[in-house]
Amino acid sequence: MKPTLHDGDWLVIDKFVYINQEPRVDDVIVLKEPDAEDGVKPVYLVKRIVGVPGDKIDIRAGKMYINDMLKHEGYTDISIENGDFGPIKIPDGKYFVMGDNRHLNRSKDSRFFGTVDRTLIMGRVDWIVYPFNQMRSFH
Repeated sequence: MKPTLHDGDWLVIDKFVYINQEPRVDDVIVLKEPDAEDGVKPVYLVKRIVGVPGDKIDIRAGKMYINDMLKHEGYTDISIENGDFGPIKIPDGKYFVMGDNRHLNRSKDSRFFGTVDRTLIMGRVDWIVYPFNQMRSFH
């Protein structure tokens, strides 16, 4: 999730927020890895929601288009290097997630494992609390 998050950051995760509301575009979330093998200890990923049910996602020439509109991504420091993707329409109950690190092959996300079922989303990242000089809220 660089440049937003770094190895060793301590995060505060709200596990209850999605009881009363649906996940939203730009939420940074924790999710269970969708393609984990059965019976294996779950791996948790931190990703950003870039598309919600009904959205059309299209990645061309290093830029992301959501519903045919160019998405400005101020949270990343580079264009998308993994090539073109889509277009796809996100089905009901599914979400399209990406890491903020858009360098070639640096983020395992929906471009690789597909859309994420709502049941795999464990919570929303609300705060970085450590290191102290990086403490901040996401909302």
